[in-house]
Amino acid sequence: MYEKLTYSGNKCNNYLYFSFDSEYFDTKKITEELNIEPTSVMIKKEPVPKSTSWKYQIVAGNEIDLESYLQQLIDIFEPKAEIINKLKNKYDLTTRIQFVIDIDIDPESSTPYFGLNKRAVDFLAKTGTEVDFDLYKADTIGLLQKSDE
Repeated sequence: MYEKLTYSGNKCNNYLYFSFDSEYFDTKKITEELNIEPTSVMIKKEPVPKSTSWKYQIVAGNEIDLESYLQQLIDIFEPKAEIINKLKNKYDLTTRIQFVIDIDIDPESSTPYFGLNKRAVDFLAKTGTEVDFDLYKADTIGLLQKSDE
């Protein structure tokens, strides 16, 4: 069971997103005030999802340079820092940048990398945004399938 939670299949699909999260809020207000369309929205329901979330995602695929994708997110949201803070206060929200990273178990493959440069750290501090990482194994060479046989 544990392996299934950390195994993402036979290809790498890295992505990252910026999100607003809370138990419940009107996601349309976020879209209107930011003037940015989310790539996905989840509304709290019983039993899941357990919270409401407004997300803007950038897909990196099998690229290993995740720093450039982080900079794309910062490019979009940094000019909106004041609006982000107003929305957080008004609707009691948290913000997060989430990295979802597949690490290829092929010993010949490079591992993904990124940096949190001063600009990124300044944005995170200015908006009180948390950073979270989900790491999964990707088996592009079929090694795990061979061990099941």
